[in-house]
Amino acid sequence: MENVKLAHISDLHICFNYKKQNIERTKKIIESALEENVDHLIITGDISDNSNENDYIILRKILETYNLFDSSKTSIIIGNHDIFGGVQVMSDIYNFPQKCYKTNYEKKVQVFFQYFKELFENTITVSKNIFPYAKIINNIALIGLNSVDKYSKIKNPFASNGKVSKQQRLELKKLLDFPILKSKIKLIMIHHHFYKKKMKSSSSFNALWGKIESYTMKLRGKKKLIKLFKKRNIKAVLHGHSHELLEYQRKGIKFFNAGGSVENNDIKEYGFFIIDVNEKIIQSKLKLLNFEPINEIVSNPAELTLTI
Repeated sequence: MENVKLAHISDLHICFNYKKQNIERTKKIIESALEENVDHLIITGDISDNSNENDYIILRKILETYNLFDSSKTSIIIGNHDIFGGVQVMSDIYNFPQKCYKTNYEKKVQVFFQYFKELFENTITVSKNIFPYAKIINNIALIGLNSVDKYSKIKNPFASNGKVSKQQRLELKKLLDFPILKSKIKLIMIHHHFYKKKMKSSSSFNALWGKIESYTMKLRGKKKLIKLFKKRNIKAVLHGHSHELLEYQRKGIKFFNAGGSVENNDIKEYGFFIIDVNEKIIQSKLKLLNFEPINEIVSNPAELTLTI
């Protein structure tokens, strides 16, 4: 059985106006992954920092430059910033909930798909919905989910909480019943994390904002998902969302968080996971990179760039 080497990155937060350094960091990460001779690149959401279509064009061009804009070479899923955007400067805090309320969720998902439709070619689905989907790479089945929950003033006030809808879970079960997936090593690609612990804030704005943020970045219904993953013999889950680099286990399933690839709570640690899959054995290593210090571009030097 042939080895497959995966590179897992996440949370690129590309933003030409406010985070130009993330464009260069993304290039360096991809160059480093190619030096490792990886077979397939996985990006688990938050491509754009502010749901801007120009950011998608930037990533498309980067992938094209490195000959990776191909479904057999790269897989991608959507994150909450790709639908709702985020808080760029302090003045955005007051307007952000209203912006989320006015966001057309379904349209944003379709826009994301249109910019990256080449990466969704030769995938397996059970309906006209984009997610869930499965992609066969040699002996692996990569399964992409959309964990971005819809906006709610009560349950999702900053549009950063996650939830996999009941319909998507039902379609996932049908997808996993496909004979072609039975003998494959199945890996889940999803944006939101599955931590049991209280997560770290990904913002250094102030103690109050950090506390708010720590309560608004949860995945609702994760116990149901883990139970389903365990029952259907999912070997590993690749995600982002929390800006750190972490490998952990739950119910015997391996979880990889590459959310700190480009922006990290630990300002000295950036990188990505290299995941080797061979004969149902999954081995991993974390490759760390050194980046230049962040020099954010903001409209007013007195304002701070924020990430929800």
